[in-house]
Amino acid sequence: MKKIFNISTSAFLVLVMAAMQFCLTSCKDDSTSGGTPVITSVRVCDPEKADSTFTKSSQGQIIAIIGEHLNNAIYVYINDQKVYFNPTMNTDHSIIVTVPSETNGFKLTAFNSDLKDEIRVETDHGTATYGFKILGGYPSISRVQCEYPRKAGDILNVYGLNLEAIEDIYFTDIEAAELDTTEWETPGGNHVAVTDYKVVVNDHHLNTKTNAYETTSQLAVTIPDLPYDRGSFVVECAAGVAYIAYGKTPGQPIITALSSDMPVLGETLTISGREFVQVESVIYGDVVLLPGEFTVAETEDAITIDFTQIPSEGTDPIIAITTPGGTGKYEFYNRANLLNDFDSDRADMGWDPNALYTSECPFGGTGVVGHFNTFGQWWGQMIFFSHDWDFTPFELPTTIPASTPASEVYFAFEVYDNNSDFNNGGAGYQGFFRVAMWGKGNNNTGNNPDILYDNFAWDNYDEGTFFNPDGPILQDVNGEAHLGKWYRTVIPLSVLKNVDADGNPTEACAFSTYGDFLNNGLSIVRIMSYTQGTKSGNVDVYVDNIRLVHIK
Repeated sequence: MKKIFNISTSAFLVLVMAAMQFCLTSCKDDSTSGGTPVITSVRVCDPEKADSTFTKSSQGQIIAIIGEHLNNAIYVYINDQKVYFNPTMNTDHSIIVTVPSETNGFKLTAFNSDLKDEIRVETDHGTATYGFKILGGYPSISRVQCEYPRKAGDILNVYGLNLEAIEDIYFTDIEAAELDTTEWETPGGNHVAVTDYKVVVNDHHLNTKTNAYETTSQLAVTIPDLPYDRGSFVVECAAGVAYIAYGKTPGQPIITALSSDMPVLGETLTISGREFVQVESVIYGDVVLLPGEFTVAETEDAITIDFTQIPSEGTDPIIAITTPGGTGKYEFYNRANLLNDFDSDRADMGWDPNALYTSECPFGGTGVVGHFNTFGQWWGQMIFFSHDWDFTPFELPTTIPASTPASEVYFAFEVYDNNSDFNNGGAGYQGFFRVAMWGKGNNNTGNNPDILYDNFAWDNYDEGTFFNPDGPILQDVNGEAHLGKWYRTVIPLSVLKNVDADGNPTEACAFSTYGDFLNNGLSIVRIMSYTQGTKSGNVDVYVDNIRLVHIK
């Protein structure tokens, strides 16, 4: 998706002196002026954009209100709401303010029709106004839905985020794949306007994970008469442009995510994407699933499978969905990503108390699984292994580009939490899972400067409370932990930290890219149940398929 402009919240705070210098460079303070105040333009306090003016802005942006006779301002309003300004930065020609944000109580006109898209400056010698819009979140379209074949007059349901302050809606014969790979300000091609649409869902709310407001959107669009069979559907909003592929007949299915890249027997696999229309088969390795052996969501953007068959070793590590529109593929069950599946010949250090290993897990699993089963505190059970007894470095996945951000590469394993006492809000057990890794060429004795930790801090031990800045214990890629089912838990490499000579984690992250991790190498891995507080609790957790995986 391309942005038609970029006035997003600055990545840095503009210093007050720099802002003043910008605003005063081309205009002197005529404080004696008493004429009628006028606003002529708005600029952002960014030297690289000093010659640019804007009629809309993101929240949190520092802006300069430019005009004449603006001295002795008493109040500044944006969207009819009073905003703070520093009187010492008020000249005859400029006022500098920071656009408030919704998280601080500021209201947008898109959700408050009684407010005006306007900046208003009240001085002791008059009032000036200027049309100006404050933006919500950047728009996106996740999927569209309508029965095939599609024809003029049919209703196209459009689902996405922040489809608000809509300025234009149309179809174009330029396909989304081309828009993805070319530079543009407005999508070109043969436009056919949408003249009839309704807003079905407009749920504006605070996303507690991002601490930012967003809008869950659904539009019902009446399809116009289109002279072409394939192209893109486009929504232009005040904050930007959103588009998605469109066709009168089914397009190629696209897989965007898997709930797990290597599920175990008994797990439910969910495939997310779009164009899951009239699915003919789901194939992975040498396993072929036909209709009746999987479930397609009514929204046609998800497929669920009760995972009961494992692909044979040596088969293509791909999962493929085939429909009348073609075949979509995604990496799946790539055993080259495995560090340990407990069926392989890995060297277990056997440090006490060691985790248990069993091929008779009551909840499924694949072959032998690890089992943490204890009640206690402090030093818990562990799975502590190397590639072999010579500490030969693991062969790490080479299909992940070295430039991949460390935040997109995860240490992962399948997990079944059988009602352990984790994630209870600090009211009881303060246990967690601690992960340590040793780089190539190191051994497992003494404090080692190349050991890396996750979810480890001593901050609140004396108070007996648990410090966990990274979310719930055994969380999945969506930041959620589950009880009573197999799922994939993940830890991004970006949270791993080096330790000092005393074995305490430093503040800096050890890796910025996957290439950094490759250069460090990996010889030993330890997963350990651990308790930092003084309260005991029950741990009953099964694990399988320890690996590295790239999740975009």
